[in-house]
Amino acid sequence: MNPNQRFFYSVLATLPAFVLKWQQRDWGTAELQFLLYPVQFLVQVFTGLPARYVKDQGYLFEGFVIEKSCAGLNFLVITWCALAWLSIQNGRNWRVQIAALLLSVPLTYGLCIAANTARIISALWAMRVPGLHGAVAHESLGVVVYLFVLLLACSLFHHLLTHPKHAKLA
Repeated sequence: MNPNQRFFYSVLATLPAFVLKWQQRDWGTAELQFLLYPVQFLVQVFTGLPARYVKDQGYLFEGFVIEKSCAGLNFLVITWCALAWLSIQNGRNWRVQIAALLLSVPLTYGLCIAANTARIISALWAMRVPGLHGAVAHESLGVVVYLFVLLLACSLFHHLLTHPKHAKLA
């Protein structure tokens, strides 16, 4: 595939992310349930804290809420774009590229849920540490968690695409 074709297919592959980002402008917690529900479920499992859903607010826990801004839609969009780009740029042939694109759909969703869960649980831990609370600490922690997950996922996905034989038979 020549560079112009790679560029065209990369833009085409990332188009769904831009459409999703455009559509979500007016979404509330009800439309973001596909992200919020699994995250709150995992937070309940790992922390043992109960939650209840309140329409237009999100999932209320004792002392914190998982709401619209916690959905991680921006991380979902960025991760999809990164994995789609890697799929197109590093695929050995069109079959590998298509397979990688198809694999990146559930992988992106799973990474988003895992990263959001880790971010929220980390934020709960940080709230207990003196000096690590407040909006700046919360946002900084989110950046660190998201960046770590994104870089790790992209590195592993790139390795998977560029090193087809991961083990040799003895």
